[in-house]
Amino acid sequence: MQPRFHYIDNLRSLALLLGIVFHAALAYGPYFSNIWFVADPNSHVGFNYFALWSHLFRMPLFFLIAGFCAALLIEKRGSKAFISNRLKRVLVPFMVFLPITFALIFHVITWGEKIAHPLPPLFNVFKVVKNPPISTMHLWFLWNLTQLCLLVWLLSLYKQAYRKVLSIVVRPLFLGIVLPIIIFVAMFNLMVPFPAADKLYPELWSYGLYGSMFLVGAGFYHHHELLAGYLKRINILFLLAVASTIAYFAVLPAALTIEQVIEAANAGGVVKLESINIVALASQTIAIVTWTGVALLAGFKWLNQRNEFSIYMSNASYWLYLIHVPLLMYIQLPMININLPASIKLIISVSITVIIGVASYHLLVRNTLIGVFLNGKRQKN
Repeated sequence: MQPRFHYIDNLRSLALLLGIVFHAALAYGPYFSNIWFVADPNSHVGFNYFALWSHLFRMPLFFLIAGFCAALLIEKRGSKAFISNRLKRVLVPFMVFLPITFALIFHVITWGEKIAHPLPPLFNVFKVVKNPPISTMHLWFLWNLTQLCLLVWLLSLYKQAYRKVLSIVVRPLFLGIVLPIIIFVAMFNLMVPFPAADKLYPELWSYGLYGSMFLVGAGFYHHHELLAGYLKRINILFLLAVASTIAYFAVLPAALTIEQVIEAANAGGVVKLESINIVALASQTIAIVTWTGVALLAGFKWLNQRNEFSIYMSNASYWLYLIHVPLLMYIQLPMININLPASIKLIISVSITVIIGVASYHLLVRNTLIGVFLNGKRQKN
């Protein structure tokens, strides 16, 4: 019997939990003050760097892990069972939680307008833009993951081509040269830092970034032995990641103005670029690839352990991520009125969100039909 890849479970839950801290930090980073629902006047530039850095690899790593798990499911259960499983665990939760999230965010914005002083700048955008673009919000990853699962399922029906592709995407030449080129080209006309792929229509650039990472993850499932060799180069990869991130921060474009946000909202949520910043795009691309690689290899080396806490959090993290953005907004909007350091506000908002999230998971999800709906039947350890 094949041993379980515990580091994959641990990395998946960490990527999702990091998303909670990331979205909380957006409220306190001045770079994001014009684009985030709950931007707080008590801010600190340090949260700019944390959010920008974690944004580089958090979701690319998640999609790489998702690809690994997809290949595992196809290998163990076959293509038909794989696509059935993914539609139930990914597409159906997206369809269920999207309207719930819409309703909650609409309520918290309406409620927050009455209690938060001063109001975040984005509230002024709501008043000006008559037909705001439809966004899948933080649930965009489920919609994109559904699309990628469908594409890989179709590819898996042609077994020879499927295995050939997965053997190519884990070779050094592909990872070191072809992958960065694909990502660079895919995001060529995109703003830096890159936005969420939150549209209901397919966004081809996200296939270049997240689709490539998905295939790389699937490739590493079938060629898992290669990770031990790549692990020997983690120090070089780390140094390259740090250097590219420093360069990225040095040439980062200015934050969007309210006028640009309004223009983007009227244009369907797309920021129009006056020119392409090649250096920013290149350094961003290198940082994405290298930090994702460092995270994967670090997990492979240090997180391949099984314990009850990690198993619990692995199961709980999906639920926590689904509900965390409205929760954060309910917590962070009233705190705008309180004069506290941004770091204290971040700790409070993240702590309360995780406590409520874990408590609701334990009481309402873990041993109920909702838990089966999200994670399948829980296996006894």
